Amino acid sequence: MPILIAPAVLRAVLIGGVLFLLLGCAEKREPELDFLVATERVEYEGVEVSSERIEQLRADIKRYRARVEELTTAMSRVASFQKMLANELMQQGMYEPALEALQQALELQTGNPVLYYLAAVAAGHAAPAHILDGRSEEYLEKAEQLYRQAIRINPRYREALYGLSVLLAFELDRPGEALEYARRTAQIETRDPAIRFLLANILVRNEQYREAAEIYEELSRTAPSPEQRRKAAENRDAVRREIR
Repeated sequence: MPILIAPAVLRAVLIGGVLFLLLGCAEKREPELDFLVATERVEYEGVEVSSERIEQLRADIKRYRARVEELTTAMSRVASFQKMLANELMQQGMYEPALEALQQALELQTGNPVLYYLAAVAAGHAAPAHILDGRSEEYLEKAEQLYRQAIRINPRYREALYGLSVLLAFELDRPGEALEYARRTAQIETRDPAIRFLLANILVRNEQYREAAEIYEELSRTAPSPEQRRKAAENRDAVRREIR
């Protein structure tokens, strides 16, 4: 049963909290010390850390602060190096070593959705090189996982949504799953005709001909280039013939 707090008591608690914050501003906060204390074994077992141990931790902070900053800066530079290396390797069409460089960068920046997206692209492009050893499917599945992680971090990451749509529809032959991501991409980016063409294509693969025909009809009138409008009209007519 939830505990109900009387309004008068609640006001007292809130006022007390404000006073605590105001008074606490005068104290010198030690966030690094608080962090180290929280990681002490006795602390997470519910026992207070001794004052002697706290002084030892303060001495450690003073001793190692400069070294920690130095190593943090160095690791940040390593991440930049790996990203630059991956970019150059991908420009040269060397996708497998690019994937390895991106993996190194991801170990240092695990929350970066762009790195997952780029790794997915590299893995997808590396897949054909493994047809002979039978591992191409493994690389395509790796690309899928990487795209999904990029989207998990940023659900509106248009490039990752688009890439996953293409991978599922054309490489992994799972157009039913691809449709969700193609729709999400089209909802985010409403002006790019390439995304509308992709959505219509995947709708056809799912035998949703009427909606596909509507998209092609729209593109036949609004696509920016004459070639795109001509292609959309051809696709529209072909899809309409499939409608029962």
